[in-house]
Amino acid sequence: MCYLAEMTEMTLSPRFGTSRHRVGFVALPGVQLVDVVGPLEVFDAANRLLQHRGQEPAYTLRVVGLGSRIRSASGLEICTQPLADAPSFDSLVIAGHLGMARQTTAPSTLEDVRRLTERAERVVSVCAGAFVLADLGLLDGRRCTTHWLALRALRRRAPAAQVEQDTLFTCDPATESPGIPVFTSAGALSGVDLALHLLERDLGSEVALEVARLLVVFLRRTGGQSQFGASQSLQPVTDQRLRELVASVVTEPGADHSVGALAKRMAMSPRHFSRVFRKQTGQTPAAFVSRVRVDAARLALEASDHTTARIAHDCGFGTEETLRRAFHRTVGVSPTDYRRRFHRT
Repeated sequence: MCYLAEMTEMTLSPRFGTSRHRVGFVALPGVQLVDVVGPLEVFDAANRLLQHRGQEPAYTLRVVGLGSRIRSASGLEICTQPLADAPSFDSLVIAGHLGMARQTTAPSTLEDVRRLTERAERVVSVCAGAFVLADLGLLDGRRCTTHWLALRALRRRAPAAQVEQDTLFTCDPATESPGIPVFTSAGALSGVDLALHLLERDLGSEVALEVARLLVVFLRRTGGQSQFGASQSLQPVTDQRLRELVASVVTEPGADHSVGALAKRMAMSPRHFSRVFRKQTGQTPAAFVSRVRVDAARLALEASDHTTARIAHDCGFGTEETLRRAFHRTVGVSPTDYRRRFHRT
């Protein structure tokens, strides 16, 4: 099966002066379809909305790849225009797949993408597409993000970048001439959030809100990636006793996990234990325990009907207010709001 890659050529949009805004999607072998289709549907929905109003559509959309078709991660094939022959784009969107975190981009592909970035007004990555931008050096000195599973790998690939772990997307303007704005998004569906943000910049809040309604999504989601992977930032622990201690905290989040109690179980002084723990895990004991408790509370909010007071007690927070502050600090939303969105009935 071949997914439609080039939308119908459309006429002038008054918001973009004398030319259509050309959006090019780079889809490399193994790409996650949602990385391409999600943002593409946002821009196409804007075109359809404008047409429905009797206005001219705003965007021309095209997908480019290494040949005339590429196979996606799900096995579905996408018809593409060869990357080497691709025209200039105003917005260049690099779609991704998590395999990009384990391998650098092929030099020939990198040069073709570089040519397109040099002609673009803005460059965008979806999920692990950020690794292509890292290989191009476009993330150096910039705020950026990617899927939470690949954050550590992106920091290694782009040590000069400011990699943010708890945001759905980042916007970094050009810092020096002839630099261009770079936008990055986190997990795959956050590409929709970023596309709506770009749409709002292009056509205004009213159009962006109407497109969000058409697609039945939030125009602006609250919270960040932590609401979907609250324990992902812990470094691998090599000490067996410390691994067992960490496991016990995760298993019983409501138990006494003060620094003094944890240090006593490791037969260390609190000060020495704190140094060892931070060196092994990359976090302070207090930060780790709080993160584990928030994760436990998150699961309880999703799967149980217990009151927030009961959840606060069971997860070791003591009071609802302590739970609320820790939850909002980590997840970005209140426990009540999180339950409203994610509770499984």
